[in-house]
Amino acid sequence: MGKHRDGPKRSEVVSALATIAVVVGVALFGFLAATGVHAYQAYHSVEREEFASASQVRSKIAGRTPEQVAAAVAAASVDFHPPLLDKDLLTLVVAERNQQQATIIPFDLPTATSPALPDSMFASYLLVGQEGPRADAMLLILLPSDGSTPIIASLPRDLYVNNPCIDDYARLNTGLGGCKGVAGGAELLALMVQDYTGIEVDHFARIDFSGFADIINALGGVDVCVDNPVRDAKAQLDLPAGCTHVNGDQALAWVRTRHTEEYVDGEWRPVAGASDLTREQHQQEMLFKIADRMASFGSLSAFSSVANKVASVVHLDSRFAFGDAVSLAWNFRGITASQVRRVHISVKDYVTSTGAWVLLPTNTFNAELAKVYPAAAR
Repeated sequence: MGKHRDGPKRSEVVSALATIAVVVGVALFGFLAATGVHAYQAYHSVEREEFASASQVRSKIAGRTPEQVAAAVAAASVDFHPPLLDKDLLTLVVAERNQQQATIIPFDLPTATSPALPDSMFASYLLVGQEGPRADAMLLILLPSDGSTPIIASLPRDLYVNNPCIDDYARLNTGLGGCKGVAGGAELLALMVQDYTGIEVDHFARIDFSGFADIINALGGVDVCVDNPVRDAKAQLDLPAGCTHVNGDQALAWVRTRHTEEYVDGEWRPVAGASDLTREQHQQEMLFKIADRMASFGSLSAFSSVANKVASVVHLDSRFAFGDAVSLAWNFRGITASQVRRVHISVKDYVTSTGAWVLLPTNTFNAELAKVYPAAAR
């Protein structure tokens, strides 16, 4: 274990946005920690998930019987290669591939992995927003051990990376399904993230999207600003131009929209560049909006109902300590959205042989991380 695990883990950035929702979760606990017993009680009511070390989980996976491995591989056709979620997008991608020579994924896709970094370099937190059995939003937060400002990376749910349970490529978000009999969802997803980024995940937090809306309502809503009226029928988004104080349902729609339209010159048209990557920007922005709302509360009593709501919908890993929450509040004090460093993950569309739409990484995570944190270059 790295040095940052021995001292207070300024970590709990896990509280910062596990889908954004989780952000409220632990970040709130971090803020409340200073006020004492109520925060402590709320924190200990949070449900926990098994989260063994990466080496322990890998050892269990490696020690499976041939029958267990075969069963996992057989299940992959259903669990790890689901059909396309967006038929319109599939049509566009297939049309593009028909005009070009089809890309063939090599057995070893070099951009899907990164060299291992020293465990002492960062305290790392994987925040996950869940819808149904799979992760719908994933945020990796890194706290450099040198004390510099935090680093955030939104991990595309459809990123095509190695799944050690089946020793094959799969969408990143499917890792939340776990590896039957040997690893839970938090543990398997953390391994997939580690293989892709080269960084071992120290802590994990998740929240269901339905719980996110409840938390926003408990906070009294947040402001969302847009230049033109926007809508998305699938996400149930409907916002006028300007800044609107929205409730939980519209806040959730804003962080989930993938088919955003805007009203310009008397007609509705698709927002240029709207995609999963745009949605990730919304999620990161929401993290700081939530932090601002929490900062606006001036008393413990004002936080009580929010703390209880968070405790009822957030899940934390089994190794996460109360001191980490206290530490989070201290390390994130005064940090604004413009000060946080963001890792951009470059991808391209691809349709697999099974007809699933995925995103292929076009550069290693390490190469992208090095652009904002040169010390990580390998």
